[in-house]
Amino acid sequence: MTGAVAALPEAVVLLGAGGFIGRNIVDALAGKVGRLIGVTASGRLVPGCDLSVAGDRLRELPLLPADCVLINVAAMRYDPRRFREEQSLILRRNLDIVTAAYAFCVERGIREVRQASSSAVYAAGADPQDDEHPIDLNAPPHAGELGYAWSRRMAEIAADIHRRLYGIHTQSFRLTNPFGAYDTLDVQSAHVATALVVRALTETGPLRLLGNPDAERDFVHAGDVARIFAESCRQREVHQALNLARGETVSIRRFAELVLSAAGLDQPIEVSGDLPPGVNIRRATARRLREHFPAVPLRPLAEGVRDSVLWYRHALGC
Repeated sequence: MTGAVAALPEAVVLLGAGGFIGRNIVDALAGKVGRLIGVTASGRLVPGCDLSVAGDRLRELPLLPADCVLINVAAMRYDPRRFREEQSLILRRNLDIVTAAYAFCVERGIREVRQASSSAVYAAGADPQDDEHPIDLNAPPHAGELGYAWSRRMAEIAADIHRRLYGIHTQSFRLTNPFGAYDTLDVQSAHVATALVVRALTETGPLRLLGNPDAERDFVHAGDVARIFAESCRQREVHQALNLARGETVSIRRFAELVLSAAGLDQPIEVSGDLPPGVNIRRATARRLREHFPAVPLRPLAEGVRDSVLWYRHALGC
């Protein structure tokens, strides 16, 4: 990292403030910056934000201080059951969000951006997913997520374009499999980690796993993701893409066992369903993340699972 380290900015504009990662970032920044401005689709005030605005009314925001940072974690919230069928829609909507975000930065003179990218940007079969080298754009991502993956790749390309044209510095964080508070309570539309927690807390009988129980993922707690985003706001003139990962994988089955243990439940695990095949193992390097953010260690997986179970138990009232 070659940029300067400073105090937190006077203002942060947070796109996607009402979503899963966004709500965690609000918790990490609330009361620590002069103005925390949440941007959501509806404009509804997000608890912890000083002001909220609808995405299509960004231009109505008052004058922003020179050190303002824009964080973009907004994206189309897709239903995992229709993920493959909606790839074109996901691509279009995610690109709309990215281009609107950078257009706003150009208009307002904002020179610091943080954005959520994804481990899906890597070529299919990359093992490990290594952020030491640029993505090979001639090597396609996994076939089942082309639209989503290219929307994330193109967000990183947009970051490079805007650095060259306007001097905007972006840190793109390639998230692996975040889990934790503020995700959906609807088990049918939940992603794998949240679905396991919600099923364990609300269903009787065996804990059902859908798909391949031996698939391995790098699960990272959303609260830690938020702390990394918040800490990055202290940095200036850093332009990079980093894996936001723990650097360790566990199987879906092992994650389910951790959920049951954290919930104090003694029930069997049952594999059911026949979902389309995905990537069996996704390993991501985390050396550069630790190097650039030594003050923000990621919590052990079992601790993160316990925190998540407590939050969902309260949210579900069970």
